[in-house]
Amino acid sequence: PMQSIIDRVTENLKAEFIELFNGIPSIEEVEEFSWSKLKRAAAELTEAYAQEMDQSLYEDRAGRKAAGLVVERRGDRRAIETDIGEIAYKRTYYSLKDGTYDYPVDRVLGVDAYQRVSNRTMLRLTGEAKEGSYASASRIVTEGKISRQTVMNAVRRCRAGEDKVNVQKRISVLHVDADEDHVSLQNGRTQIVPLVTVYEGLEKVGEGKRPRRKCKNAFHHSALKAGEDFWEDVYEKILSRYDLRGTRIYLHGDGAAWIRQGLEYLPNSTFVLDCYHKNKAKKMLFAGCRKGEAKTEQAAVVNALRYGNGDALIEAGRRLIQRHPEKQSRIEDGLGYLYQNLDAIAIRYRDPEARNGGATEPHVSHVLSRRLSSRPMGWSLKTLEHLVPILAAGTYELIPRLEHEELPDYTTQAVYKAAAAMNKPNRFSVDPDRCVTFEVIQNGQITQLYRTMKGLGR
Repeated sequence: PMQSIIDRVTENLKAEFIELFNGIPSIEEVEEFSWSKLKRAAAELTEAYAQEMDQSLYEDRAGRKAAGLVVERRGDRRAIETDIGEIAYKRTYYSLKDGTYDYPVDRVLGVDAYQRVSNRTMLRLTGEAKEGSYASASRIVTEGKISRQTVMNAVRRCRAGEDKVNVQKRISVLHVDADEDHVSLQNGRTQIVPLVTVYEGLEKVGEGKRPRRKCKNAFHHSALKAGEDFWEDVYEKILSRYDLRGTRIYLHGDGAAWIRQGLEYLPNSTFVLDCYHKNKAKKMLFAGCRKGEAKTEQAAVVNALRYGNGDALIEAGRRLIQRHPEKQSRIEDGLGYLYQNLDAIAIRYRDPEARNGGATEPHVSHVLSRRLSSRPMGWSLKTLEHLVPILAAGTYELIPRLEHEELPDYTTQAVYKAAAAMNKPNRFSVDPDRCVTFEVIQNGQITQLYRTMKGLGR
């Protein structure tokens, strides 16, 4: 039966293509026609394959009895969205030896209970969902045939791809940028999402007076967890790529407690305050000053930061407060921030390698914020647990279904035996291009004459 269905579908497809090229189609017309017809033909064959497998298992009464399969009901419809369109078929519900119930054909086809889209389609939906909205992912992948809820479920079925690094590289210097994004949740609260970027320094891209620079061999890591667990994961990822013996590590960030905690886990590491937060604090000191008004204090602050002189920094701040007592609170905030991170600022002046990194804000913007917080939206923690690591890793894979164990061996053997019988070549089958087409077989209607013709091949 499967062979005859294949013959019928291919003959019809052949006739449609002949009719198309009898005219004068454009490339666009050929593209549209081919894509739609080939997908529909593949879907029809897949439906027939599932249907015939179910029928073959049902008709193998001896095999079902040996496997302990007892029919509970027949004709349960199943529809699943795939890359080639919707696949719909009917299958039989059986009770198994162990007292459970299942659709054996679904399991052999790799379709889980309540699954609405195929595994391949779920991966495509996740790929689009990490770049844009759920609605756009549905529109791009399935032409809007599935809901945003289904797209979200697809994201939750995926996880970040595993690292595939087998060789540890020896390197003298390594840079680690650490920062966080603030993501709005559906309950009105805000979730802090940490991001770490590890790279081998900056390299120039292009020529000119101010060429662009990019991070060399960078990789990202992000997760909802923080503290010890987070930094242990970062350390393991670094260790899988690099042999850290003799490596100096520069940890760049804004000085937050969770970032400085990384110094406890990264060997031979030094903290460096990134330029964005340093300059932001400096502006707090001189905001409101007219041009040229505080040249002496500006020079004093620069020298204090360069040489790590805390007393000179405090003295410059005191003079600024005398000039603008109304801005005392703002000046003290900026002064305190710079004083706390004085060593992390001074190292950029005395160690050239410390200036060869520190791009924390752009990393957060490009990796996390563009999808999670750049537009008004609310997220659930369950979705973020899956999506955040995927955004950082850039790769993703399906999570195996642990709750759906494989069928018992005896049941699986019965299904595959039925499938083998279904695909057994018919000794009366011939090349469809060299034979006369019988309308009684072509139209697919089950009549007494159809059964007679079908029986000739047995």
